[in-house]
Amino acid sequence: MATLFLIVLLLLTWDPVTTGTDGLPLGLGQEVLSYRVYKCGPSASGSCADRVLVGTIPAPTVEFDLAGQPIPQAFVVTAVNRVGESIDSLKYKVTPPDVPKNLHLP
Repeated sequence: MATLFLIVLLLLTWDPVTTGTDGLPLGLGQEVLSYRVYKCGPSASGSCADRVLVGTIPAPTVEFDLAGQPIPQAFVVTAVNRVGESIDSLKYKVTPPDVPKNLHLP
């Protein structure tokens, strides 16, 4: 009897921030320096209450490896430049993938 191992790599990815809240391209000195990924606490309102910083990623990287993070879980991302930190992104809800069913080995 063969043993089947399922290895899943979960990456949280997002689009790079290239414009300000006014919709115009970021100017000199406004470039994104890094992104922060926060794990959300439980919330009935849909907001990211009691968030906890789980990673800081240097720009231009726009992905975060979720290895070691408990799932299901919700995350938000912020952008950081010389002026400060942006508001939270939309909340990303991460759930484990389904395990293949009826898988037959030759």
